[in-house]
Amino acid sequence: MKLALYIFKGEMNVNEKLKQAYERLGLSENVSREEINKRFDLLLKRRKSKAKDEERSAPEEDFQAFKFILDTLDKQEIDEAEQQRLAKYGKFSGTASKWERFFRLYRTHVIVSVIVVIVLAVAGNAIYNNVQHRKYLASLPPLDAKIMFLGNFGVQDPDGQTADLDAAIIAQYPEWKRVESNMIYLPRTGEGADSFDMNYMQKAVVELAANHPDIIILDEATLEWIGGQDGFQDLSAIVESGSVDKDDPRLKWGTNPESGKEELYGVDITDSAFVAALPVNKAEDENMIIGVLGVDEAKDKAIPFIEHIAGGK
Repeated sequence: MKLALYIFKGEMNVNEKLKQAYERLGLSENVSREEINKRFDLLLKRRKSKAKDEERSAPEEDFQAFKFILDTLDKQEIDEAEQQRLAKYGKFSGTASKWERFFRLYRTHVIVSVIVVIVLAVAGNAIYNNVQHRKYLASLPPLDAKIMFLGNFGVQDPDGQTADLDAAIIAQYPEWKRVESNMIYLPRTGEGADSFDMNYMQKAVVELAANHPDIIILDEATLEWIGGQDGFQDLSAIVESGSVDKDDPRLKWGTNPESGKEELYGVDITDSAFVAALPVNKAEDENMIIGVLGVDEAKDKAIPFIEHIAGGK
């Protein structure tokens, strides 16, 4: 029976197959690698020979015998090197080998499984946090106003959070139960501090467009940059109610370009008790002017708030 059949069908053990492979090639079992290589070179020459004599040509089974011998020798060398490496474990070398083989075979699966578990845990935690946050928001009272501070000032919180600022606003105006404040730092640069850093200006424009504040509190230079009364709601109601005199120097009046009527678009609240109570950092000579950018509904809610601040109630 041909050796190839024994090799691939596994009808005999490795030692028997190896013995028959040596016999087929006419080699002793203790032959050197050098002699095996020489015989293999001869086999290649015979295979390349164009002689018509089929008896002299190398049959395919001879090559399979060589392959089996070389593969077996390679495996033996690897096993010997592995035994030497594991010898340091002494009588536990077999156990160590099994564990190493296990981790070698399943390392990728374990790593992938760990990554999947981590991803699922992070995703699950994010979903849980999102659900909890939505529940928290649902438990809060309705939002009374969104207030943006835009100018050369910032919050006193070292982490830049506005929770203390929100609380201070509500403490000064208890009629409101919930506000959301947003602090946008817009420093001035250049001689005379009459210009702005372009990067900060771009951020301010984006924040104004994205957040749509109801009420805006800004400094004098920022007010001029925005363009005076353009886009601001008319606050004349605080004068009509008698809360503030029309000639009060804190009031910012301007002419509506469309109607031609004089309108109140801002109130300087720098020296008010309200500003003094806010956890906001600003220069001593920096003004704070309040205005309303929101729709009529926001204006209706903001008017009493501004009367409270400007009127000193």
